[in-house]
Amino acid sequence: MKEKIKAAYQRFKAPLFIILGVIAFILAWWLLSLILNTSLLPSPLKVFLSLGPLLKDSYTYISIGWTLLRLFISVVVGFILGSFLGILGALNKAFYNFLRPLIIVLRTLPTATIIYLIIALTRTVVAPFIIVFLIVFPICYEAIITGIKSIDENIIMALKVDGTKTFRAIYRIYLPLAWPNLILGLVSSLGLGMKVCIMAEVLAGDNIPGLGRMIYLSYMNVDMDNILAISLIAIILIGLTDIAIHYAKKLLKQYTTKNG
Repeated sequence: MKEKIKAAYQRFKAPLFIILGVIAFILAWWLLSLILNTSLLPSPLKVFLSLGPLLKDSYTYISIGWTLLRLFISVVVGFILGSFLGILGALNKAFYNFLRPLIIVLRTLPTATIIYLIIALTRTVVAPFIIVFLIVFPICYEAIITGIKSIDENIIMALKVDGTKTFRAIYRIYLPLAWPNLILGLVSSLGLGMKVCIMAEVLAGDNIPGLGRMIYLSYMNVDMDNILAISLIAIILIGLTDIAIHYAKKLLKQYTTKNG
């Protein structure tokens, strides 16, 4: 019996602590709202009650669709280009050094600067796409480089001795071994990309549909309940995306193991 309980605990330990963490966060939020006693930080109950009307409104789903579309397109382009150039950078030192100043600038430049600059230089309709791409690209680029550089030197030497062609080595060795880093970079870029995309939509004002526009309109009406409820929707979306990627990663690993 003890062994069964221990096995069940080990199996459900991760989700159990996640649930406990969520409960602790909500309790801390509730206590802080009680202490501050201001409409600027509504209680969790008020925010959850605001979710009802939002989830019944069809415009909410249209806004979610627009935000996710911008996020998906920008992340996919950033992921593909970042991975491709990351492979080149990992295998070619000269190319790595050539691209390094641009990557450093993109990683260190304040996000607010990028957003204001792109919104000022481009149309508000395309600005979120460019902004999210510029945030996601260096994350994916550095993730693939870190993954390839962490590969055992003995494997690299074996490839050179065997005379394996570069393209075949990339497909059969480098990418599978660097995949965990790349997935980690993708997950990180999704969360950050969502925040940046919504921020860009907020700063675009009433010009483009999306969750950012809903937050902007709620801010203009000083409706903090709605702002936090919309933010909660964004958090749930990212959480569901992370779960989907987690299971996709497990399926891919099983497929790769099965097919050698």
